[in-house]
This record gives sequence, structure tokens and C-alpha cells, in this order.
Amino acid sequence: MMENTISRISVWGDSILKGAVTGTGSGHLFDIVEDSSLAIASRKLGFELNNQSVFGSIITKSQRRMNRDLERGIECDLGIIESGGNDCDYDWTAVSENPDAVSEPRVPLSDFMRILDEMVQSLRAHKITPLVMTMPPLVPDRWFAHICANQNAENVQKFVRGVPDKLYRNHELYSLHIVKYCYEKGVQFVDMRMAMLEAPDYRELMCLDGIHPNEKGYQYMAEVWERDLPRVRKEF
Repeated sequence: MMENTISRISVWGDSILKGAVTGTGSGHLFDIVEDSSLAIASRKLGFELNNQSVFGSIITKSQRRMNRDLERGIECDLGIIESGGNDCDYDWTAVSENPDAVSEPRVPLSDFMRILDEMVQSLRAHKITPLVMTMPPLVPDRWFAHICANQNAENVQKFVRGVPDKLYRNHELYSLHIVKYCYEKGVQFVDMRMAMLEAPDYRELMCLDGIHPNEKGYQYMAEVWERDLPRVRKEF
């Protein structure tokens, strides 16, 4: 058990905390690594892990899973919320078919932040300490190439007006709002984005799709958890 007496951690996240990797040559859309970042950290720090992360999840789905678990009386000291990468993304099939139409992210920023706050408050109402994780940085050129390979590349180019870093900026915006929210509401967070940008070359930690960490990346993330989780203060 960690010195802060956190012994049970539940997680509601997406493919990043599920441990998904892509481009492995297995023939599958994605594969789940044997050891997610939190699974590695749990062995090192000795906490019990209940990982409810799901590939492709957006925050509305995470909220439904969390509320279901809370209604069932889940018991844990810490609840980790991780979302944003899928929320700030677009329906690329719709964009590919009609690049001139007004396209909103899958979960608009205002809705995303409102639901994040609702999840934080729900955990606190159940005497569970909330902890939020920021989004690992995407590799914009890889992510842009990945999208174009699966859609009408000309129309995707038209949508971003020939500026692929539009995708990075959108991703960055959501992550910055997460940090701002945590400071304003006194919510503890692990800044995984900053930690990965501090690596000598964060691109080496990411899959060819530019948005999922690779196995080396998950090992790196585990070391961040091992450093930061013992510093988390139990609220209850």
C-alpha cells in the first residue's frame, strides 16, 4: 500500500489507459498490450486496479459507465478520469463526404467540460477522490496521414485548409481546458501530456497512427504514474 493509503483505484478512460496499440501487423484494427501503464504501476505500487477503460470511448460513455458502477456501490479510494482524444476528434467519414459542411468535434468543448465536472462531482459525492489525466500529445503528421489513408485525402485537406496542425491545436485546446478546470476546481491531476513532451523525443513513444502510445510509451507512462500517484492526497 502507498504511504497515502490509496489501495484501490478505479479508472474510466479510453484506449490510452486501456493499453491499445495500432499498426502491429496483426490484422486487427488495434491490439491491447499485456501491460497497460496502470497495470505496470499497480504491481510496483501495490494498489488494486479496476480498469473500466474502453477503446474508442468518449466522455459521455465514460460517464454512463461510471454512474453505473457508482450505483452498484463500487468501492475505491481514487477514481481516475481520462478522456479527450476521441472527444475532440471529428467524424472523418462525414468530413470526407462533405468537407464544406460545418463539422463539430464529436463532443463539443463546452459539453466535454460540463460532463467532466459532473463526473468529478459524482465521485466526490460518493467519497471517492477524483484524479484527472491530461491527454498524451498526438503526432500531427502521423495522425493526419492516418486519417487521409482511410478517407478522401483531398477532402480532408480541404477541411483543414491545408494546415494539418489544426488537429494538434484542437487536441491541445481540450487538454489545456482540462488543466485550467483542475486548477479552478481544486482537482488533482496527472499531467501526462507535459511528462511525455519532456521525453527526449516523444514521437518515439507513439504508434504510427500518431495518437496511441506504443509499448515503450506505456512503459514511460507507467513511470509517470509510479512517480505521481504516491503524491496524490486522499480527499476523504
